[in-house]
Amino acid sequence: MLAGTLYLALMGARGLECVARASMARTEELVRALTALPGVRRALSGRGFHESVLALDRPVAPILRALAARGILGGLELSGYYPELGQALLVCATETRTSADIRRYAAALSEVLATQPAAAGALR
Repeated sequence: MLAGTLYLALMGARGLECVARASMARTEELVRALTALPGVRRALSGRGFHESVLALDRPVAPILRALAARGILGGLELSGYYPELGQALLVCATETRTSADIRRYAAALSEVLATQPAAAGALR
């Protein structure tokens, strides 16, 4: 709590606004990169802050395991929390992520998707 308080005090209102805008931009960049891949689409249409829910056409858990094996924390599987979303993945990016980080995630996800079969009857 002390670290958070110090961070906010040092950043100030303008700094915090800059961090928030950068986080939103990075998340949008991430979502654009990932939804360009076959089998990945936005699950929700509304705007978010620095998180977004993606729908996949195949089970999320094995994909997250494969990404973790590549050193990538791929997000949070939502099926246990919101089963009505189906195979959903919560992803986010903060101001600390770079375009290179996002390209690395998208490339790894593309490789993983190529090795994981889509669910029967999955919609794109």
